[in-house]
Amino acid sequence: MSNFTNILKKEVKELLTPQMIVGIFIPCIMLVFVGYAMGGVMGEVAGGEINLAILDDDDTKNSKNIIDTLAKQENITINALEKKETEHAIEEAKEKGVSMLLVIPEGFGSKIDQMEVAQIELYSILKGFGMREMASTAKVQFVIALINEETAMRNIQEAVPGKNPIGLLHPILPIDFLVIKEKVAPGNPAQLVGVMMSQSVMIPVILMIVVMYSSMMVITSMGMEKENKTIETLLTLPVKRTNIIAGKIVGSSVVALLMAGVYMIGFGYYMQAFTQPAQGQLPASIGLADLGLTMGPIEYGILGISLFLAILVALSLAMIIGVYTQDVKSAQTMIMPLMFMVMIPFFLLMFMDADTLPLALKILLYAIPFSHPIIASRALLFNNYLPVIGGIVYMAGFALVTLWLTVRIFNTDKVLTAKLSMKKFKMRK
Repeated sequence: MSNFTNILKKEVKELLTPQMIVGIFIPCIMLVFVGYAMGGVMGEVAGGEINLAILDDDDTKNSKNIIDTLAKQENITINALEKKETEHAIEEAKEKGVSMLLVIPEGFGSKIDQMEVAQIELYSILKGFGMREMASTAKVQFVIALINEETAMRNIQEAVPGKNPIGLLHPILPIDFLVIKEKVAPGNPAQLVGVMMSQSVMIPVILMIVVMYSSMMVITSMGMEKENKTIETLLTLPVKRTNIIAGKIVGSSVVALLMAGVYMIGFGYYMQAFTQPAQGQLPASIGLADLGLTMGPIEYGILGISLFLAILVALSLAMIIGVYTQDVKSAQTMIMPLMFMVMIPFFLLMFMDADTLPLALKILLYAIPFSHPIIASRALLFNNYLPVIGGIVYMAGFALVTLWLTVRIFNTDKVLTAKLSMKKFKMRK
């Protein structure tokens, strides 16, 4: 046990260098910063203040009704401008720091009275081309929709007095319900899909980060030891090869989990900008709970087992790949096949469900062990345990086979002599 502990300390000390710690925290800080910036932009789009300047060249009852309607909105600040040329109005709006100018042209009121199409002019004053400036497009659409709605309601009231204008303008009011198994709950399917996507994306991201970093740690450690010739010294010591394998796997896992945890904190702040419900939406947990789409302690425990086995498979594969590395530089290339095995299910299951895939893709997906935790995170929500248990059994068998191969390789001289030469793959002239 002491030999294992010494190897574990050695691996962690070699991998957790000051340069790596800086490399961990700088991307995390950047993700947090970008998340807060994006959250501010998204919040501004969802319900930010609209600073609106209005130039009323019509000066009629209808134009004043439009101005009054806009002034009653809590998130709209009105800056009334005196009559002048549009060019001068734009300059005045710029001086006041207004981001939008509404011009009601002469003749607007008469066309409204005749129930004809009346034009208005909206000038978006952009100070740049960033996301905050581009968010003004959503504000323009909001102002136009508000003006159209209020004008149509007023016309209906005058044309058909005594009738409810809402019933005439919107005679059909759809009420959405979701049916999942025996559960029925009010809700919009598009909103539910968005909530499910925002929640299910976390498991693939966690898996990808942990697998990528832990595998990279193992392969880099092997390449570094071969480059420095320390692997030869380590193998000559009176230490069991199984302790060497276990120490490398556990040490790399500790560092990888630390890195993954830091990255997930930053990623969580980043995702908040996109997953926060907009104004007027119900909290995500209400719809999921009403439909029974929640996981309890048992489901989380099963999902944890699935994630653990996927990481164990990745580390055992990384140990086998690491045997063929010659130095740190080659380790960066050798990790690519394992990365593809992680990224294929990540991108496929981000946009599609496993049951809807063609047969060939479905076979490929289920053959890749890293697909099963992602599939399990969705199947457990529907209490569908069969694919989850099948995936756990498959990954356990896969892990046992790869660990057995790793032990066999380490018990031979291949750990010192094995290398993958690219010369044999080059075309001869």
